Amino acid sequence: MSIKLRLKNIIGRSEINALERIKYVADHDQLTGLYNRNKFFECTRKLIDEHEDTLFAFIHCDIDRFRLVNSYFGEEEGDKLIKFMGRNVKQAEKRFPFCTYGRIESDVFCVVVPYFEDVVEKAIKDFTEALINYNPSYYIEPSFGIYIIDTRNTSVETMYSRSAMAAKKCKDKYMTYTAFYDNGMAEELFNKQELINDMQEALENEQFVVYFQPKYSLKKKAFCGAEALVRWNHPRKGFISPGEFIPIFEQNGFIAQLDYYVWEHTCILLRKCIDLGLNPDPVSVNISRVNMYNTRLVEIISLLTKKYNLPNSILNLELTESAYMDNPDTMIKIVMALQKKGFVVMMDDFGSGYSSLNTLKDIPVDYLKVDMKFLPTGKSNGRSEKILVSVVKMAKLLDLPVIVEGVETEEQKDFLESISCEYVQGYYFARPMSPMDYEEILRESVMA
Repeated sequence: MSIKLRLKNIIGRSEINALERIKYVADHDQLTGLYNRNKFFECTRKLIDEHEDTLFAFIHCDIDRFRLVNSYFGEEEGDKLIKFMGRNVKQAEKRFPFCTYGRIESDVFCVVVPYFEDVVEKAIKDFTEALINYNPSYYIEPSFGIYIIDTRNTSVETMYSRSAMAAKKCKDKYMTYTAFYDNGMAEELFNKQELINDMQEALENEQFVVYFQPKYSLKKKAFCGAEALVRWNHPRKGFISPGEFIPIFEQNGFIAQLDYYVWEHTCILLRKCIDLGLNPDPVSVNISRVNMYNTRLVEIISLLTKKYNLPNSILNLELTESAYMDNPDTMIKIVMALQKKGFVVMMDDFGSGYSSLNTLKDIPVDYLKVDMKFLPTGKSNGRSEKILVSVVKMAKLLDLPVIVEGVETEEQKDFLESISCEYVQGYYFARPMSPMDYEEILRESVMA
């Protein structure tokens, strides 16, 4: 063979190798070497079509709060964890006769395997244990969402979305790592999106209605202020419970606008009541986590009370205990700044978290709010009551008045009175009511 011909062959092989490298890069994730999203979807479609008689499971895996790993331990450590996950995902080819797997993005991996229940369960159990034991320096909680592919002509994109929906069901649920997709999840997602689509228009058209639930002084035997609560009077759906839309708005950040809406409507009511000579007691409003981290929070609330010519002490502020847990140092600064301006700050949901005493030691709140629901119902051998007695006694030693909410029966009221609880709130005394009905209560109080 001539030198010219040999050179041509060498150049040809070089071009082929270059094309292969380009194709490899296009199809694979550079960090783990697994298929990327597009190639994984392509191979999954082919796998399902080639095995018409096989029932497949589409498994979505990710790490709860993965971003914190990068934040606290650095991206290099985060990359090591991703590579570790990739190696574990690849073990699927040893457990199943055929499968596909890939890294979709960040910490999200997907696997499609024949659904042999015991084998799938064992694979997820082993993967979970491997992740939990990966590094003792931090606690890793995986979430596995499983969609059993019951409709073969469904797009792979839809299969992925359904497995992702299932994975979300595991989030923030202690020791719950696996969830299966069901048709109700799709309906739930549709309803959620409907609320998101309608939220801005609802705010602009004042579909959100602020209700007021009175608080009651056991010592004075009289109402003593209220808590502002929000309901959504949807034009098609009717009244929507806050339990349905508040979590959604907390996730997408819209809660910040809704908070301000409630604050302002509360200020409007208080101004009106003062002008009518009704001498209103303070009304408390809730502050979401989103607003807690707003650097202008103190300024915004102060400007609002100034706009309606209200003393700051008449607008009490409720911050949940769980929000304190996120960043105690920041919370201490915010609480002290609010108090310096004359606002009264309450710790809401005290006792619902796991660090209440430590938090109470550090954060100088003015009131504690305790929900009766945090005490178990039914037989408790008196232990629940003793816990509540201890909370009230401890608060008194700290000069902290206690408001117990969720009081629904005379028996509960009598018990709280017997342990010298100062304030209560709940259906036994009054349900949340319209501004007009609340004004009427104030009128009756003035005339009494």
